[in-house]
Amino acid sequence: MQLTRLKRSSDIALGITGIAPIWKVSLGGAAELIGTGFWVSEKGHLITARHVIEENIGPDGIDVGPIYAMQALADGTAIPRVLIKTDMHKTFDLALSETRGADAIPTWSFPMTLDEPRLGDPVLTYAFVPITKTFDEDDPGFSTHRFEGILRIPELAITYDFSFATSATQGTVSAIFETARDQVMLPFPCFQSTIPIYGANSGGPVFDQYGRVCGINCSSYEGQDISFHVPLRGILTLRARDIEIVPEDPFPRTRFIIELGMAGRLPFDPPFWFASRVILRIQYLLRRLGLLGHSLLLLGPHALD
Repeated sequence: MQLTRLKRSSDIALGITGIAPIWKVSLGGAAELIGTGFWVSEKGHLITARHVIEENIGPDGIDVGPIYAMQALADGTAIPRVLIKTDMHKTFDLALSETRGADAIPTWSFPMTLDEPRLGDPVLTYAFVPITKTFDEDDPGFSTHRFEGILRIPELAITYDFSFATSATQGTVSAIFETARDQVMLPFPCFQSTIPIYGANSGGPVFDQYGRVCGINCSSYEGQDISFHVPLRGILTLRARDIEIVPEDPFPRTRFIIELGMAGRLPFDPPFWFASRVILRIQYLLRRLGLLGHSLLLLGPHALD
């Protein structure tokens, strides 16, 4: 597989390594680009929108797809990673998937923040679209990379032709829904922006003006600059396996993202332990998430499995 670059710069090359196109494949030899995700650890833990993958995830969190997330590398190559185990949020349109690739190359993560954007703040999304997508005055945005390749699965004797491109679009925050936008489509806290969202952008990261991930693409009105995004705090109660709290952790078990953040194991900016005000903010977030008073021992060696 080989990546065809439209532009070449160290910043762009590094940026594409932080996001992943998500593919659903069939035994008939068809491959469909269904969404975008972004890495949150060097071990291949991927965040995306729940609706992107939930049809292919069984009740035990195991992929019944198959689904692949492509790990793009800065040198222009890519590695398919299978979804091993997924934790889907019961409220937010969010999911965290543990992935595995044939090559043990660490995945790269963007800095993430719990500082939520305010009304009028500029925001941007960087995600994937079909390679046939074009941009103009009616469909603003631009592409930084194009990718065409062949995916072979020797075990099934199947070959897939597939292609995709990146898209970068920007806008401003136009509304904030503290508890929910509605009781059916978006029954959870979210914010609205004027970012144009295109096919397969769902699950992709939303960046604030400082280049930090502050949200996740959720839904939009096609043909209009009305899009909705889940604030990053929604990922705090998702669970990840096999990330140590400390090096040589004797209890490398399933942990909440909030635990891993407080232990400095994930790239939050500012770090959870930056100052006492952050701890107070976490307590505030826990209260909003309904976890204050929960039996969760944030830094304890308990197992959640």
